[in-house]
Amino acid sequence: MKKLVIAAVALMVSIAATYAQGQVNFNNKVAASGVNARVLDALGAGAGADYAAGLAISSGGALTYIPGSAATFRTTPAAATGYINPLVVTVPGHDVSSSVSLVMFGFKGAASDAAAAAALGGNQAINFGKSGEVTVALGGGTILPPDLVGLTGFTITAPEPSTIAFGLLGAAALFIRRRK
Repeated sequence: MKKLVIAAVALMVSIAATYAQGQVNFNNKVAASGVNARVLDALGAGAGADYAAGLAISSGGALTYIPGSAATFRTTPAAATGYINPLVVTVPGHDVSSSVSLVMFGFKGAASDAAAAAALGGNQAINFGKSGEVTVALGGGTILPPDLVGLTGFTITAPEPSTIAFGLLGAAALFIRRRK
């Protein structure tokens, strides 16, 4: 009987913990809320099939990727490029109704957690861009997830050729030094 009671309590605690996590509607175009934050590629066209986006928590200038927020960009019609396919994202470690600062970022690559985390981690060999911070009170449970009101569009820029050249030069210098 004790085992049954302990199992039931553990189940209820895990369910409560799941429902206590805050959520947000990750979408950069919501007409009803006035959100229109189109993402452009380096050529000034709407980001499309070659690009992906993610959502990050901003805390003191540091960005932390939110797992499960990797999103693809719409590809048709042409006017919809630059807008992501919407997701409801659970923000770990933040309860319903708590406020959190979020940043949308875009990068050239696949819409996967690994690729998004790598892009956010500073892999400057890829195209990258990010929005300004948006602070929202999270929803979840019986409270609808909020839209990212105040989200701004941005351009995914290519790394400067000089940055790549200096990176390669530094890597070569380390390699030569290590061989001595």
